Amino acid sequence: MIVNYLKAMAIFSLVAETGSFTAAGEKLKMPRGKVSEQVSRLEDYLGVKLLQRSTRKVSITDEGRTLFQQVKTLLPTVIQAVDEVKSFNTEIKGKIRLTTTQDHYETLLVPLLKQFSLQYPQVQFDLLISEEPLSIIEDSIDLAIRSGELPDSNLVSLPLTATQLKLYASPLLDELPKRPEELSEFPWVTISNTQALSNLALKHRGGELVHVRLESQHQANNIASYRPLLEHGFGIGVLAEITGNELVKQKRLVPVLPEWQAHHLQLSLIYPARLHMAQRTRLLIEFIRVNLSD
Repeated sequence: MIVNYLKAMAIFSLVAETGSFTAAGEKLKMPRGKVSEQVSRLEDYLGVKLLQRSTRKVSITDEGRTLFQQVKTLLPTVIQAVDEVKSFNTEIKGKIRLTTTQDHYETLLVPLLKQFSLQYPQVQFDLLISEEPLSIIEDSIDLAIRSGELPDSNLVSLPLTATQLKLYASPLLDELPKRPEELSEFPWVTISNTQALSNLALKHRGGELVHVRLESQHQANNIASYRPLLEHGFGIGVLAEITGNELVKQKRLVPVLPEWQAHHLQLSLIYPARLHMAQRTRLLIEFIRVNLSD
């Protein structure tokens, strides 16, 4: 198979260029005998003589000249490619593929990526925003920000910060519940691909636990379409506090029963094993960890 002879072709090309097995060996830091052995192996495969050897000099045959014209850039191209890949560790450039959900993307990830890009302008981001957990390996993802329980896997999971699921509504609503028992009297917005909140467990910061029966009046199939329903006053809903508080700052939502929470949520950074990880990815992992860890 020709791919098994790429090394031999690159060595032959250098011998043809320098006119010497010894000179080619010095450039490649290989013994002269190894250089000659690789060229002979290539000649055996092709069934032709590429170089005429004598005690004084090496001359190229017509067959060798034809091959040399086609492969003479092989070794320089490979060297250039290797040097360019190695430069990624020193120049900090290249693409990082990330995935997270829409809410974490807008409120957490985008501001961090903006700051990171100011430090490393040659780094490019390839973003996969999805409410479904994508396969880190199959989709060639470098980093993922995920919340909740994480399945056991061979991936590295770095805990970032803890948040809570809390209640929010639009400032357009004229009235808001003052006690958990009143929640059932208000319209409710849910995400249709999650478990219905027919029985919501709320815990007070003082430790009291209550269960409230709810009925969903409006549904959306993802967080991107769910949040506008909350913001435009369609009802009360649940959001991660780390997201909800940002929307409260922007006066797009207000907290409902702020001393109560639905449950605890752990935010983690997920990525493949560290072996041979690009330096740009290592730097982004550390940047996110420093800015989001508790």
